[in-house]
Amino acid sequence: MYKVSIIVLAFNENQSLRKTIQDLAALTDLTSTRILISTSANASIECLEAAKALESEFLNVNVYFQNKPFVAAAVLEALELCNSEYVVYMSADGETPATLVPSLLREMDRGCFDIVLASRWIQGGSFSNYGRLKWLLSKFAQNLCKFLYASDLSEFTYGFRIYRTPFLKTIKFHEEKHPFFLESLLIPIRLGARIKEIPAAWHPRTEGRSVMDLTTLVAYLRPIFRVRFVSKSKLIK
Repeated sequence: MYKVSIIVLAFNENQSLRKTIQDLAALTDLTSTRILISTSANASIECLEAAKALESEFLNVNVYFQNKPFVAAAVLEALELCNSEYVVYMSADGETPATLVPSLLREMDRGCFDIVLASRWIQGGSFSNYGRLKWLLSKFAQNLCKFLYASDLSEFTYGFRIYRTPFLKTIKFHEEKHPFFLESLLIPIRLGARIKEIPAAWHPRTEGRSVMDLTTLVAYLRPIFRVRFVSKSKLIK
């Protein structure tokens, strides 16, 4: 049994994917860490070639091809293969830096937490070239979540976290696309999860293309209100 499984979402990355996996291999204990590159048959040829090459290069790296479309399936299908104590999900594009994984893991070992999350908003966290409109919308979403959920957390939308694996597997999810990253924190908050934040410095991807646009950002409002007012019994399997 591995101590931690790391799900790396990859779709149109090549060099960024390779750097992410190499960094994870250098920074983690290979004997207790399993890395799952979760991708799709529709991913770019360069991404698929890089993923298969990395699987051959590292004994603890496996490639998983998701069956259903969209990002939630990429995480949740790979999650079913994880029997580790902890699970991390992150992207291959460099916006979720692999160098932060040891800190996430240390905090989980240090405290009795269900989730440790990376925050760009607390002291020590930062943004680089995020875009003014995107920053304002993100700030609005953080404040709305803080108010509706009476939470002291500073970060709700950044999809870079470590969970206790059994806890994450008990949750019933509805979102299929990027609002899943918000839903996968709001539901634990409703369920009384013990959560810790550590600072993260965000930098934009240097490869591939982002699927985030204004429509996607507005879609984040859906889980904010649905999860807040639905019965808790409907949030678990």
